[in-house]
Amino acid sequence: MYEGNPVDLQMEKIISADGIFDDSTRKCRVYKYDLEEDYIYLELKEEDLTAISLDAKYRCYISTKTELLYCTGVVKERYRSEDMNLLKFRIENGFYNVYEGRRTMKRA
Repeated sequence: MYEGNPVDLQMEKIISADGIFDDSTRKCRVYKYDLEEDYIYLELKEEDLTAISLDAKYRCYISTKTELLYCTGVVKERYRSEDMNLLKFRIENGFYNVYEGRRTMKRA
């Protein structure tokens, strides 16, 4: 559904008490979207997988040709597969449209 679209991944908050908040925007691409399980597999465009925390909540912005969507969730797994870095991102509460002025509308 969103395969191949570019993604900006941003940490929203840290979950663990001893974690370090990272306000960097990580560039990714949607590798696969599992609609039934609400997972997005993201190809991380940088080399350092450990830059992505497993103890944080992230906001995932997906750019399509016609709209900008976002969802929130957590990275459940991070691993290297077929010469690419993959993140298994668990979506919480679906997708929202981003409009000018930062108004949002929930998508089905």
